[in-house]
Amino acid sequence: MRKLLCSLLVLGPSLTLQAQVQPRSITHSMVIDSPGRYILTRDLTTTSGAALTIRANNVTIDLNGNEISGPGTNSGTGILIEGATGVTLSGGFIRDLGFGITVMSSNSVTIEGVHITGRGIAVAAPPPEVGMMVVNSRSVTIRRNNLYSVGLGVFVRGPGSMGNHIYENTITASMNGLLGICYNPAPGVSGGPRGDSVERNSISGFNFAIQVNAGGPNVFKDNTLAYKMGAFEVAAGTMHEDVGNVKIQLP
Repeated sequence: MRKLLCSLLVLGPSLTLQAQVQPRSITHSMVIDSPGRYILTRDLTTTSGAALTIRANNVTIDLNGNEISGPGTNSGTGILIEGATGVTLSGGFIRDLGFGITVMSSNSVTIEGVHITGRGIAVAAPPPEVGMMVVNSRSVTIRRNNLYSVGLGVFVRGPGSMGNHIYENTITASMNGLLGICYNPAPGVSGGPRGDSVERNSISGFNFAIQVNAGGPNVFKDNTLAYKMGAFEVAAGTMHEDVGNVKIQLP
């Protein structure tokens, strides 16, 4: 009897834990407003707005090698993370959208292993095709992603952005690449991001590899910058560290 009771005690919690960790399937465009684990089980398309919007805390999304695509006219957003804390996003493809991933007023976000591709649309007016944009968000980690043929690779904005870590990403322009990484104010608010670390990224083919227009201090360290017009452009009056960056001008 004691042995049977012990077996039941072990089996019960195990079954409960297994039920808790099963991810929920994403099969269509949606707003995620409940915490938990999610997995994308099919490709998604969007022509405007966001294909996926995350507004809940403690959300993990596995894109599962699937693709989120847009119309290729510099419109729409692949994934919008808005007002959330503790979000992890990984493992898939995003292409042909105005914004691949946008993080807005969120904290403790990790984006890893995502491939974002644009069409290299000419920059007639701002904004260009943007791979990832972070606005007034803190402790955002962007690591080991691949961004290709976008007008602007990673765009960090606003004085509410702080303590973000952007590292080991490959950011490459095909044509019409304007900025690899850009730091700016947010609309209607002066000041820019501060306390960020941008390191060991490979940025190639853009007019300007890194451009900083506001904020600081931030650290830009050990990046490889293959540029057309400028490697590391910093606006007057800002404070940023340029440490060990390799700068190569392209023909």
